[in-house]
Amino acid sequence: MTRRKKQETPPPREPDPKTKARADEARLRNEQRHARAQVMFKMTGDELTIGPAHNDLIWKETVLDAFGTSSRAFANREISRVLESLRATGQRHAPQDDVNAALAAVDGTRPENEMAAMLAGQMAVTHALAMDMLGRTKRAEFVDQLHAFGALATKLLRTYTMQTEALAKLKRGGEQTVRVAHVHVYPGGQAIVGAVSTQRAEGGVADERGRQADGATDARALAFAPGAAMSGPDAGRDALPEGRGDGQEALPHARRGKRQRRAPR
Repeated sequence: MTRRKKQETPPPREPDPKTKARADEARLRNEQRHARAQVMFKMTGDELTIGPAHNDLIWKETVLDAFGTSSRAFANREISRVLESLRATGQRHAPQDDVNAALAAVDGTRPENEMAAMLAGQMAVTHALAMDMLGRTKRAEFVDQLHAFGALATKLLRTYTMQTEALAKLKRGGEQTVRVAHVHVYPGGQAIVGAVSTQRAEGGVADERGRQADGATDARALAFAPGAAMSGPDAGRDALPEGRGDGQEALPHARRGKRQRRAPR
């Protein structure tokens, strides 16, 4: 018998200069990023123990900061909720890597309080479920499965988008900032910079939102600024000629067939 020689795996090729430069930039950015909170699973018989991945004191401080809280009970409970939400059917517990990935996502949002941390935890689980449904949609063998998994994936992705917007609004304190980059004022126009009063003028009627519906208005607000003349009739041009027919002719019907002839005049 002739034995076949095993094909040796070729050594990795040397990266080109652009790839090396890209790796150097990535290394610098990674060095500036915070280390994410992690947990380590330990099975003692049938009991699962979640413990620190390094020094106990450092781990506790890191986990508390990851959830934006000073309450150990809150941080431990949120970890348990993430663990249970990621557990699939038939599993005794979610994989350690899945839990650490979710904790990294929560930590990456840098929550400032417990409310933001709860929303970040929901976003991490929603993302995991949405990706799972997308994969099931790709592997569906029947049309009804394709529709069911695709619909769930779409709902989860929409929910994730809403959660992202809610977290952004929570971080900015519920206020919406509008920045005006450019203001164009054309000849004859005026620009108002500052607060605009919505108080009702004397004799006017305001609606339920405090805006004036009708009534007298301050004359200064209607003052016309000097500038270009407003458009109007051009005296230098002739008016359109009037029709000279004695009677009026009916317009042809829009849906008249090609074979129908126009009525004689």
